[in-house]
Amino acid sequence: MAFSAAWATRGLRAGSLVRGPAAGGGGCSVLRGPAVIVRRGLGETVVGPPLTDLQGNLRHVQNFFTKGASSYNEFKQQCVSLRLFAFGGVTAGCVLALFVDPPKSSYWCRWSPTYLPSRLKSMFFGTAPPLFLTEPNNHKTDVTAMVKNIVHPKIGTEEEEQKAPSDKNKFKVCVCGGAGGIGQPLSMLMALDDRVGELCIFDLNIAMVPAEGVAADLSHLERPSKVKAYSLDKEDKPIDKLSECLSGCDLVLVPAGLPRKPGMTRADLLGINAGIAKNIVEACAKHCPNAVVGLIVNPVNSVVPAMAELYKKKGLDPKKIVGVTTLDVVRANKFVHEVTGAPLEEIDVPVVGGHAGETILPLFSQVEAAKGIPAEKLKELDKRVQDAGTEVVNAKKGKGSATLSMAYAGARLGKAVLAGLSGEKGVQECAYVGSSISELPYFASKVTFGPKGVQTVHPLGPLSDHEKERLIVVKNQLQGEIEAGVQYATGNQLA
Repeated sequence: MAFSAAWATRGLRAGSLVRGPAAGGGGCSVLRGPAVIVRRGLGETVVGPPLTDLQGNLRHVQNFFTKGASSYNEFKQQCVSLRLFAFGGVTAGCVLALFVDPPKSSYWCRWSPTYLPSRLKSMFFGTAPPLFLTEPNNHKTDVTAMVKNIVHPKIGTEEEEQKAPSDKNKFKVCVCGGAGGIGQPLSMLMALDDRVGELCIFDLNIAMVPAEGVAADLSHLERPSKVKAYSLDKEDKPIDKLSECLSGCDLVLVPAGLPRKPGMTRADLLGINAGIAKNIVEACAKHCPNAVVGLIVNPVNSVVPAMAELYKKKGLDPKKIVGVTTLDVVRANKFVHEVTGAPLEEIDVPVVGGHAGETILPLFSQVEAAKGIPAEKLKELDKRVQDAGTEVVNAKKGKGSATLSMAYAGARLGKAVLAGLSGEKGVQECAYVGSSISELPYFASKVTFGPKGVQTVHPLGPLSDHEKERLIVVKNQLQGEIEAGVQYATGNQLA
């Protein structure tokens, strides 16, 4: 019995807290319950204020940093009070962090303190199903789909996966002149397009870089498209040698022809480059008559009408012939951005008319970002877009022309054509095509591309007074250049 009483007394002392004199006598009251456990964790059997007396504990903490302790017991009490505030601060900080930046785990999302109130609110005032009944009773696990997702996980959002082209929307593209200054970067940019399943690079053997070298270089890119090369001698006819290259093509881009040299008239340049374009267009008419043919052959204002009229004489759709004037749009957009600082994605300047000198007419009045530009500055921008090609030639000191920006612009049009062919809705770019929006049979304006190529040629829209005046000049000059192309077609025909 004595043994049991002794151990009981020791247990009482170990689990008790002396709080001061009892209310009814000179003994000490004993504090029991959860407070005993907490106090023992902070420092058992220490005489001092209770845990709930924050002011008293704070006074001990202040004495710890200012006065110090006069006895060991007082020092222990100061340490207990200090740990009380330290632990409380850490705990409050952790709780606050959980609410400010909560964990992303599903366990926290489901069992956090904020889950149940929000769940109850949605149950009674929203459309959420009852708690713990979020799945139907007849739920079945698709084991096959589960294994497939593990072996081939989905990468990207569902929206991105829907936009990604399927195998049936992969197209065959050919770049004729693909080893040249424009052709090489253009070929690379088209190889990067996810819609391109097969890319053909064609050029003559006399090119400074063999087409086979360009194709080998591009074949190392991290893209699934197949890249093939085709070369011809100068005397070979494309219609006889490019059957494999062009058969099944959906888009043919033609950055070919000679640059204009000093002393050469536009008629001279047309006679040479129209012949080069004719050889390729002739081969397209035979091997891929349904392909869209994008011409980057100067002078575009005359070559495009010439080739379109030859297609018409052959009984083919002349709207398959598209003049690439996108570079004028690209330049106008960049120049407006430089002046206004507006985001480039919010700038889309329609450039109409033709693709040379004064026939280039940017419609700045139709762009929201350009409405704050003074009228005189707009006239300067108009002139700069017209002369931008000369600006590049001068900067290169006559050793080159706008090859890189032209390749970028050509790829931009090519991507728009492929997007339309794949069924994407509302794909628009400015292009120089057969048109009825003015009295001229060929005109550059906004074009919507669809599953068969050119789908809609859009009218010019509202013009400013300056643009109306410029339009008269554009038409007068463009008319003569179109007639030169039509006249070329009159004296020639496709094989």
